[in-house]
Amino acid sequence: MNTATGEIHELWEIREEDDPRRSYAFGGRHGQFSFARIMAMLAKDSGITGDDFRVFFYCGIMTYEEGGATAKEAAEFLGLTPQATRRITKKLAEHKMLLVAEIIGRTIKYRASPHIISALSGRQQSEQAAAFHLPTLPGRSGSATKGRTNDTSRPVPRTHRPAGTDERTAAPETEHTDDVRDPGRPGARRRTHRG
Repeated sequence: MNTATGEIHELWEIREEDDPRRSYAFGGRHGQFSFARIMAMLAKDSGITGDDFRVFFYCGIMTYEEGGATAKEAAEFLGLTPQATRRITKKLAEHKMLLVAEIIGRTIKYRASPHIISALSGRQQSEQAAAFHLPTLPGRSGSATKGRTNDTSRPVPRTHRPAGTDERTAAPETEHTDDVRDPGRPGARRRTHRG
């Protein structure tokens, strides 16, 4: 409609007979991903292994099929051990590549970061991405590394405690060389005779 004159104009799309409009030939639901972030994950210095990448993409696809996936589901589908898959999902979650979608008891359901993969409209994806931190890579400088936390105030595991906070008991006094434990009575001592 021409707003100045009020006239209505109909627009016709002229299609060539040889080149009709086609739909995508992906077969089933499809989505988008960030070329730049996927290439960064594939780089040799990224710290991401082949199994890490497989677990990420499985959880990414399940994000839009079933709302996410657990480490156990990923392990069964990918043929990995549950222990390895839990370690991988924890590593990817620490670096914000996977996000926690749901926690039921001790079971954690993960979904992919909207900064990397999405099956939403552009508006929905940008709204979701604005709500989450950018992902980091384990092997790149400036990202979280083993033994450090990623912008959290949790204590770092396996750190030395200040003096006086160790709750272990003191080492027992050394026994005399002529004292021998009696195997018949626990804790009882008997003297050995020196000849």
